[in-house]
Amino acid sequence: MVAVDDVHPAAASVLAVGDARERFAQWREGKAGKVLAISVIGDSYSAGQDFYLNKLVQRLTHKAGFAGPGYVGFNHGAALGGTHYKYTRSSEKYFGGDWDVSGLGQASPDSRTITGRPGAYLEIDAKPTTAVDTSIAQAKLLYLGDGKSSEVRYRWTASDPWHSLQLGGSGVQEVQLPGFSEQPEWAFRLEVVKGAPTLFGLWMSNQQGGIRVSKLAASGASSADFYHSDTQWQTQWKAVVAKIPADIYLIMLGGNDQGFGVKPETYLQNIQGLVRMVREVHPKASINLILRQDTTRSSAYPMSAYAQVLEPWARGEHLGYANMQCAFGADVKRYALGGAAPMIGPDKIHPIPGSGGRVIADYLYSLIVAPHNTCQ
Repeated sequence: MVAVDDVHPAAASVLAVGDARERFAQWREGKAGKVLAISVIGDSYSAGQDFYLNKLVQRLTHKAGFAGPGYVGFNHGAALGGTHYKYTRSSEKYFGGDWDVSGLGQASPDSRTITGRPGAYLEIDAKPTTAVDTSIAQAKLLYLGDGKSSEVRYRWTASDPWHSLQLGGSGVQEVQLPGFSEQPEWAFRLEVVKGAPTLFGLWMSNQQGGIRVSKLAASGASSADFYHSDTQWQTQWKAVVAKIPADIYLIMLGGNDQGFGVKPETYLQNIQGLVRMVREVHPKASINLILRQDTTRSSAYPMSAYAQVLEPWARGEHLGYANMQCAFGADVKRYALGGAAPMIGPDKIHPIPGSGGRVIADYLYSLIVAPHNTCQ
C-alpha cells in the first residue's frame, strides 16, 4: 500500500514540462506532433459540458483545429456533448435495457463503469459543423475483463450491418472497432448479446491535426473519487488512463470536497496521489491544477482554505496552478444569484452557462493559449 502523502519527486525531465500555456506554445511552434491531447479531470462543472467545457473546446478548435472527440465515457459522454456528440444516460434513445451503473470512485477514467446484460444498448450520435469534423478514423472500446467471455454487437449507422465483438481477458482491455464510415454524421449503437461486460467508454480520433479533448469527469465527484491508496485500484486506474493519450491535464476538483466538509489536508493528500499517478502514466504531460471559486452555499471551509494548502505544493512541484476566484472577483455576493452580476444559478453551486460558464471558458482558454493574461 502506498501512503497518500508519499509523492515521488519529479524527474528533471518532468519538471521541464511547463504549464498548459507553455505546452500549447511549444505545440504551435511545431515542437510536438500534429495533435495536442487534453484530458479534463473534474466534477459536475466539467462533466456537465454545457457549463463551460463545450464552449472551451469549440474556442480551442477554432484556434487550432479539431483532432477528434478523444475519450467519450459511458458516464457523461463527450467534451463536445450536446452539440456534436449526443449521448446521455437520462434518455432511452441513448441508454436503455439492463445496465448496472456503478457508484462513484471506480478505477475508471470518469470514476464510473457500466455493466450490461443481454438487450442492454447505448447510442452516440454525431453531427458535424463547419468548424468541427466529426468523422472517425480510429475507434476503440475500453472495457474491464473479468476472465469470462461476453459478446456485444455494434454498428455505425442504422443502415449498416451489425459487427459482432467477443470481449474476454482480465483487467483493463481495449479492442478496435472497425467498420465505420468516413462520413461525419453517424449514430454508433452498441448492444449486449451475451454475458455481462463491464465497459468504460470509447476513444476516437479523426485524421486531422489540432486539439483533442477527453472528458474524464464525473458529476458529484470529489478528490477521493479520483485517488485511492489501494494498490490494485491504482494499477487499474493507471492501466486504463494510459490508453487515453494526454499532453495536458486540467484538474479542477474541490467543489464537492468543500460541500462534503473534507479537510484541506485530506484534499491535498488526494490531489498529491492523483498527480503522482498521472506522472507515472504520462510523465511528459503538463499537469495544471485549477481551484474553482467560492459560492454562497453553506460549507465548513471556504475555497481559500484549499488554496492555502494547494498553491504552495503545486508551485513547489512545478505544476501549473490557477485560482478562478480572481476571475470571478473577491465579492461572492456580487456574482451570486440576485447579485449585481449574477453568475451562479439557483442551486448556489453551478455556474449560469451564459455568464459564469463563459467566465470559466474564457479563463481556461486564456490559461492555455494567451500570453500571460490570466490572474493566478
